[in-house]
Amino acid sequence: MSLRSDIARLVESTPLADTHEHIMEEKLRLEPADGSRLDDFAVLFSHYADSDLQVAGMPPAEFRRAMTRGVPWEEKWKLIKPYYQASRNTGYMLSVRLTVQKLYGEDDITDSTIERINEKVRDLIKPGFTGHVIKEVANIDHCQVNSLERKVFCETEHPDILLQDIGTPPLISNWRDEDIWHMAGVSEVKTLQDYHRVIDGIFAKFGPRAVATKNQMNYSRRLDFAVVKAEEVASIFERSLSGAELTAEDNKAIQDHLFHYCIDKANEYGLPVKLHCGYYAGHNRMPLHILRYNGGDICNLLMAHPKTRYVFMHINYPYENELIAVCKHYANAYADMCWAWIINPTACVRFLKEFLMAAPVTKILTFGGDYRMVETVVGHAEIARRGIAQAISELVEERWLPEKDVEYVVRRIMVENARELFRVGEKFGI
Repeated sequence: MSLRSDIARLVESTPLADTHEHIMEEKLRLEPADGSRLDDFAVLFSHYADSDLQVAGMPPAEFRRAMTRGVPWEEKWKLIKPYYQASRNTGYMLSVRLTVQKLYGEDDITDSTIERINEKVRDLIKPGFTGHVIKEVANIDHCQVNSLERKVFCETEHPDILLQDIGTPPLISNWRDEDIWHMAGVSEVKTLQDYHRVIDGIFAKFGPRAVATKNQMNYSRRLDFAVVKAEEVASIFERSLSGAELTAEDNKAIQDHLFHYCIDKANEYGLPVKLHCGYYAGHNRMPLHILRYNGGDICNLLMAHPKTRYVFMHINYPYENELIAVCKHYANAYADMCWAWIINPTACVRFLKEFLMAAPVTKILTFGGDYRMVETVVGHAEIARRGIAQAISELVEERWLPEKDVEYVVRRIMVENARELFRVGEKFGI
């Protein structure tokens, strides 16, 4: 058999560690309290593909109707079809199409297949489907989840499959949220020291069960978190608790201090720190001029906390070459290809090849679906496998990677790096 076929089979058979998802708890899909959860084929277009539909020109009113539960599937398909055709070339839509192929056994979404696909989508959603999709269909070793339905941490119904992150943005930005105080066992916050006890309590409660911390504040600000001492912001913090309006500078100073306090707590509990870097989800709202500072900003964080294991997510696209340089230079920097495969598959093939030529093989994580709906993880995982196989094959053919090293490299980047970095076996026994 050919070299490419051998590598493709190796990649296909190797479990993928999934280091980033937003997968909804199964009970929310099975028994939606408000009846709003999609239960038809439109679920396949509800996350990420929804952006390409709208960027392709789908009017907001039509999109909202297509994503409304109870609207006849025939009408939904009529609304979605022209914009699916216009954007079917993208990674987001390829993920949808590969999901349809691997999960439902249909080649594509067309006029002749849409009714069958709609029925198969509904038939799949039954108790146990989350584990079936992840383990049996997608061949995922484990998933790491940053819940969007729960503040800070999700008490998952699948702790053996869906390992949970501690979400730190609410701790850093929402210090007046009494629900978070009470979650930590603190009844009242009057001072910065009191709020430190809130963060302490959150980490004491969830740290032993968490796989990492996750911060996506790059959606709202630069990653220029300066080291700010408690005494520098204590009085500002107290004024804020009393309802005083803060200047942008004062608000940033408090965030900066609390960010570093959370980093210290993550270190205390042995948790890697995940940071969203680069491209924004959604559409019509990305300030690219802010993201271009990420490379320099993350270097400052790496130097401020040299013992912290930072995981920089989404390859910092479209400034991915800077992340390669960072991970080559700093021992505590790791690159995560989560989400990136569907943003731009060919850029990811190039990134993986260049990363492996520059940085140690132990410094990269190669998959995270980043989906709320578990179904489309299948298509994304297939794109990642194809891209990994292509990148490794090309490196061997171009004589940059010895053929005898292929199996070691594949296992490291697909599953072993993640299991080692996040102590999956040691901490969760899986």
